[in-house]
This record gives sequence, structure tokens and C-alpha cells, in this order.
Amino acid sequence: MEPAELAVSKASKLKATEAEAYVQRTKTIMVEFAEQIESFKTIESIGLGLRVGLGKRTAMYSTSILNGKEVGEAATKAVKMAKVAPEDPDWKHFNRKYGKTPVEGYYDSKLENMEYKEIVDRLLSSTALIPEYDKRVKPTRGILMLGSSRTTIVNSYNESAERKETGITVWIRAKAVDSGMESTGNEHQEARFWKEIDFENLAVSAADKAVKFLKAKPMLGGKATVIFRNQIFANLLGIFLGPSVSADWVQKGRSPLAGKLGTKIASENITVIDDGTMRGGWGTCPFDDEGCPTQRTPIIEKGVLRNYLYDIYTSLKADAKSTGNAGRAGYWLKPQPSPSNLVLKTGDAEPEEMIRETKCGIYVDTTIGEWLSNPVSGNLNATITHGYRVENGELTKTLKGIVVSGNFYELLQKGIESLGKDLKNSAENYSPTVKLVGVTMAGE
Repeated sequence: MEPAELAVSKASKLKATEAEAYVQRTKTIMVEFAEQIESFKTIESIGLGLRVGLGKRTAMYSTSILNGKEVGEAATKAVKMAKVAPEDPDWKHFNRKYGKTPVEGYYDSKLENMEYKEIVDRLLSSTALIPEYDKRVKPTRGILMLGSSRTTIVNSYNESAERKETGITVWIRAKAVDSGMESTGNEHQEARFWKEIDFENLAVSAADKAVKFLKAKPMLGGKATVIFRNQIFANLLGIFLGPSVSADWVQKGRSPLAGKLGTKIASENITVIDDGTMRGGWGTCPFDDEGCPTQRTPIIEKGVLRNYLYDIYTSLKADAKSTGNAGRAGYWLKPQPSPSNLVLKTGDAEPEEMIRETKCGIYVDTTIGEWLSNPVSGNLNATITHGYRVENGELTKTLKGIVVSGNFYELLQKGIESLGKDLKNSAENYSPTVKLVGVTMAGE
């Protein structure tokens, strides 16, 4: 709090119209492992990002040295930069009123104070299950990241806010080798609490996948009914809808959903919510990175586009209200509207039931390359690394090397046949298992 207040005070004395200081302290434990621990690192950092306004001119300066002299120099440089910055005709002001939403499940004191021995013991005991599952498979790579942070925001309107957060990410890869054939299996999980990570299940599932896909092959292309596992569709949801519902993209003309509020953009069984208040959500917190209280914002209701996501700048520009979605990828960056927890509402089908009701199709377990998809055009491009042929309601042959393509927004409108009950996240994106029809597949 002290360096933040000092930065704002100094900027105000230098005749800044307004100022906002964002200070974040982080601690990250990163462990790389396979059959043994390969590296164990602890990284701590602290930094300040100072934004100042001079009328309609704004500037930002950041520093990782928070003594009095450096903070004062940061304020001086920020004000000097603002004086020569071009005017922004759409600029109004920083957030003038901070607030908090009473939310739970975003901080774990145990995780913040984890002991080396407990981390190592848990990892090694879990990865030991991989060769026990099948002698043909072993762990080949894994990454564990434990993160904790403390964020402080102060501005020249005498507002201030602080929060503490924690998070854990685990990714495990196993490799199977048999008679000249090789296959890998990956699993990952992200959570806020140490106790929520099922290390043993991740290890065994990765091993199972590696063994089962030793004989996986491509198949002929064409249109197909495709069932996407929950985490895979969650990734797609974040890639396409995440940026497209950002008011920044809308106002810059990049979003394909611009000008479509109140119109039907998806089938009636599609409801998507951005929920910064959900308990234990990957993006849950009491206030966003500008001090606005987080909230539950309907994005799509029964197929109809209802809202975009706003920060202070975009909301004032649109004569709207901030939805509490200002996010910063680092203390040195300006906030931009981004999802907190983007949630596709579940349906009433069990995943097993969705498979049983499919006469001919493909079940997608794992993909790569989906990040090469284009959220502006809607062009979906992903390669299936682990999939199953579905025949007469059963998973049969294992598949790999099949490219999934199509227009994501058209699939939302016409392609989604059913939704599962099994909500699961991939980082801040949440989805159940999803069954689509008419998906283009490119195989052999």
C-alpha cells in the first residue's frame, strides 16, 4: 500500500489530473519432473504500474524497484509522458469508486505456505503410479506451478483495495512404448486449492491414455457427429468467445459479434455466463484490476447475445456500466476487458448417454493446435491427437491425426445437439461435454 500511495501522491503533486497505482507481489513455485524431480524453483517478484491522466492525455510507467526514489521517478516519468501523449477524445476518467463482491474460494493459505517435502512427496508418489499401471509406460514430463499473489490498487480519488489469491496448475505427460510403437497421454488441472488437485487420477489417466493409443490411426475425412470432452470444448469457448465479447474488440471493430446485442447467435440450448463470483473459479476475485466489484454477467441467454464485457474505459465510451472485467496480464500493462470465468451452462445428458445415442461419430479426448484458430473469422482448426470412433453407441477404434475444421459461430447456431452435465474447466473457461453435428473432418 505504501509505494502505491506514494506514487499517486507524487503524480498529483506534479499536477496530474488523476492517477492510479497498481502494485502486485507474486510468488511462484515451479517444479519440473518426470520419474524424478528435475528442477524446483521459487520466483518472487513485486512491481508497480502507474497510470496518470492529464485532461484527455494518459500515460503509464512501471517499475520493479519500489523504494521512495524510484517510485518518485516513476511518477515524474509518467507525468512527462502524459504531457506529450496524443489526446484521446474518448477518455473520461479512471475508476472513481471502488467496491468488493463477497466471494469465496480464491485464496488457500495452505497453498501459499506449502513445504518443499510435501510437494515433492505428492508428485513422486503420484508419478510412481504410472509404471505401476502398465510396464510399457512411464512419466516423461510434468510441470507443477503454485502461485500466490497480493494485489493493491490506489487512486487519486482516495480509493484503495487489496486482495490475496492463490492458484495451482498441474500438467503430466506419460509415454508408452511397445513393439516399435509409441504413444503419449497428457492430463492437466487448474484449481485454487491444493486439496482440489487429484494428482493420482491425473497420473493414472495419462498412463491409461498413452497405452490405449499405441495403435491409434487416422481415418477418412468428411462431415461427422463429434462429441467434445468438456475440457476441450472449454478451450474452444475461451479462444472464440473470450475475445469476441470483449467491449474493446467490439469498439475496435474486431469482434464478429459487434452490433449483435439482442440477436440470436446460437441455438436455444446455449447459455453462456461470465461469472467472476463463482466459488473457487479460476478467475474469481472480489474486484477486478481497476477496483470494480466483480459480478455475474449473462453473455448468451438461450441463444441470444445479451452483454459484452466492459472495463472502465470501454464502459464510459459506450455509456454503459463496467461489468467488473478489467484484467491485467502484468503490473506493467494497462487493463483490458477480459472474461473472469466464462461458463457454458450444462445440459441434462450424461456423457455416456451422449455416446450411446450416437450411431456413427467421433469422440474427441485431446487436441492440439486449436490456438491457431481465428476468433475474428470464426475459423476453427484443431488436430485430434486422441479420439475414438463411435459406432452403434460404443467407443471402438482409437484415432489420431484428424483435423477438425469449420466455423465456430455457425456451429453454435446450428451444430450443437446436446450438452452434458459434467462441467469442467480449462483455466478460466468452463464447459460440459458437447455433442455437435455436421463438423468437418480431414483425415487420410
